[in-house]
Amino acid sequence: MLYVNVKTNLINLCFSTQLHKINIGHFINLNRLLQSTLNDQGESQKMRISVSLLTLVFLASCSLAPFSPTSSGRSYGQGKFRSEVGNSNSSYHLKFGLGVTKDLDAGFLMEFGEISTSALFLKYSFLNNEVGPSMAAEFGYGSTELTKFYYGGIATSLAFSKEFELFANGRINSVSTDETDIEKDKFHGNIMITDYEVTYIQGTAGFNVWFSESAGISLYTTYYKGSNIETNKDSVFGGSFLFNY
Repeated sequence: MLYVNVKTNLINLCFSTQLHKINIGHFINLNRLLQSTLNDQGESQKMRISVSLLTLVFLASCSLAPFSPTSSGRSYGQGKFRSEVGNSNSSYHLKFGLGVTKDLDAGFLMEFGEISTSALFLKYSFLNNEVGPSMAAEFGYGSTELTKFYYGGIATSLAFSKEFELFANGRINSVSTDETDIEKDKFHGNIMITDYEVTYIQGTAGFNVWFSESAGISLYTTYYKGSNIETNKDSVFGGSFLFNY
């Protein structure tokens, strides 16, 4: 029953995304149901949920590359799930990831509000320490019939303890879109595109605080710079709630 409710809440969330109507209750309900389901079910059931979520993410639209950053060079840990709920550049985001191996994470994210988009992502930690420095390479991709984007970057972090971590994330985003998905020459949050072929750099710096093994918060500042893109101010502030399962 919990498994069905997880899918139902994600469908509601995707449909509200398409209609550009934000219902934060879907965020809260989905996260609570997911946490309860993952804690109660075995590995095979967890995999079923992962496959369903990855399939349903394509109900969301695409416009630009995601604004939400990768907030650690550390991996989630093999077999562990993580979710994030947050806001950056006037857009809400919902992110789910799975530790596929000790060093490799995979997942997806959805963003909607000022801009709606969704992406699949991979992250490989080639320096992976619970306490101390970590570094990872990341890749993300999203597409619809009219829009396609991809990004690549590096995430670095320094964990002073299991509870506190500084991080920096640099990305190069490449986007090909059209007027159906986003209006150019108009500010969307802090960003305005002047062409439908856009390449830009996204740099983020911030910190994570974990209140327990399963819940924490991430706060950060993001900068954008590139061709065919303008910003209203130098940087934007963002934040996320972090959950481990």
